[in-house]
Amino acid sequence: MRNMDVSQLFSKLSGEVVEYNHDAVIELVKELIARGVDPLRIIDEGLLPGIEIVKDKFEKLEYFLPELIFASEAVKESINLLISTLPESEKNSLVNGKVVIGTPKGDIHDVGKNIFATLLMASGFEIYDIGIDNHIDSFIEKAKEVDADIIAMSCLMTTSMVQTKELMEDLVRLGLRDRFKVILGGGAIQASYAETIGADGYSVDAAGGVNMAKALVGKGA
Repeated sequence: MRNMDVSQLFSKLSGEVVEYNHDAVIELVKELIARGVDPLRIIDEGLLPGIEIVKDKFEKLEYFLPELIFASEAVKESINLLISTLPESEKNSLVNGKVVIGTPKGDIHDVGKNIFATLLMASGFEIYDIGIDNHIDSFIEKAKEVDADIIAMSCLMTTSMVQTKELMEDLVRLGLRDRFKVILGGGAIQASYAETIGADGYSVDAAGGVNMAKALVGKGA
């Protein structure tokens, strides 16, 4: 490792993320920190290229949920390590945004939500997962508490779909519509419906949802 230049370390770091080799990822990040490399470069040129490959493999069914979680956890811990090296005034520069995510009342399906949350986490978002079977108030109160950028609701059951409309209406009624962006997903939701109720974004899959989230906070490509 000591004989490698920075570009080689970035390449190796990406490769270890793809192989979800947690210990190797952390050691490489520590080595890059010790060499004085900008934390943003470590993320942009080492960690994120690796997680993009993992995401691609997941979409192609070459990787499954365990591999996605293992790789994402290594990236999450690395980003937290990088954040810890920064002065307080600069720490937000490594965070893409804050997302409150959950399923509405009556919907207990969480696989899609968990995948989306994992990919968001690996892409530099702070995630506040309120779990399944939530009243609308729970989404709004948590978003206010953590000063979230995005509220993400995953809805697999058509019987719970009406609550997405109630969320939008409550945000308007409370004068909070301009404060939070809203992303919808899940098998019960269609793009036309999301547009009709005034949601800011909709995605048919988790990877597309991450790109949507980045665009909504101004961090898209």
